Amino acid sequence: MKSLNYSDVYLVPSYSELESRSRVDLSVKLFRHPEFHTLGMPVIAANMKTVSGPEMVVKLNTLGAMGILHRFQQTVEEYLNDCQMILANKCPIDISIGVNDLELLKAFEQNGNKDYLRSITIDIAHGHHIKMRQQIGRVSDWVSKHHLNDQVDIIAGNVCTEEAVEDLAKWGANIIKVGIGPGSACTTRIMTGYGIPQFSAVLKCAKKKNDLNIKIIADGGISTVGDIAKALAAGADAIMTGSLFAGTKESPGPKLRRGNYPNETFYKSYMGSASYESKLNTGNIGKHTEGVSMEIPYKGAVKYAIEDIHDGLCSAFSYAGAENLNKYHEKANWTL
Repeated sequence: MKSLNYSDVYLVPSYSELESRSRVDLSVKLFRHPEFHTLGMPVIAANMKTVSGPEMVVKLNTLGAMGILHRFQQTVEEYLNDCQMILANKCPIDISIGVNDLELLKAFEQNGNKDYLRSITIDIAHGHHIKMRQQIGRVSDWVSKHHLNDQVDIIAGNVCTEEAVEDLAKWGANIIKVGIGPGSACTTRIMTGYGIPQFSAVLKCAKKKNDLNIKIIADGGISTVGDIAKALAAGADAIMTGSLFAGTKESPGPKLRRGNYPNETFYKSYMGSASYESKLNTGNIGKHTEGVSMEIPYKGAVKYAIEDIHDGLCSAFSYAGAENLNKYHEKANWTL
């Protein structure tokens, strides 16, 4: 069978005994944290500079979803300040780091702060790499040193093969992000030729999760709520998206205006983490770019995006005759 993108697949309705989509439970137990283990829906805002800042993280938490704080602040102090803004709201915090050091974890070496730390994402474009193996080891040691083994999950990615999932799990990752190059702001496939169509990548990688005792996040390639339903049908435990949350009130960056009243339009910037503009902002301009920057029409409050996702997923689950995510994984069928 050829490899498939979300646009190649259609979900097939099944017999349903759900009398109303309001009976659907979208919650997912994704983490080990004793207090903050469950999300109201399997939806995560991408850890991108123009998507997941502290305001987005806090707001999505109140709406039943989550955001992972990006790692592209200009200074360590700015990163720590963003963490403190989240902690001030007594919100669980999920952070991102690269593969070269642990300096950004200093904010959580105090007892009051560490209580809210839920996950650490080790975030690189090509996750099946020796530097990922080494950093997972260092983060695992840090987690153990601070007695957080029963609280903090290690999220690692990105990868798109079964072999990579097996290796990252063996190295110590608890949750693995699947997706190489499918994002709308990513040009990896154009610049390098590498990547696997996202539906097939998730489908293959998710088959390994039960044997490996891990969770799978389908990261990228989602342009509609229907794509979320397809990613979950392929076996993902949650999805990650940037484009659905970019341009909202809570996304980082100013709301910009073009034109004059009454013909004015508003927009915000949306840039890939490996884009020229993102690297310019973080002082990495000499490095290879595999992303683009674009303008997103201003969408208003993120709660409206969440409402659309919630309603669409409840309908999708009802079409499959599934009252929860576990049943949806069992019952969802698809065709070309």
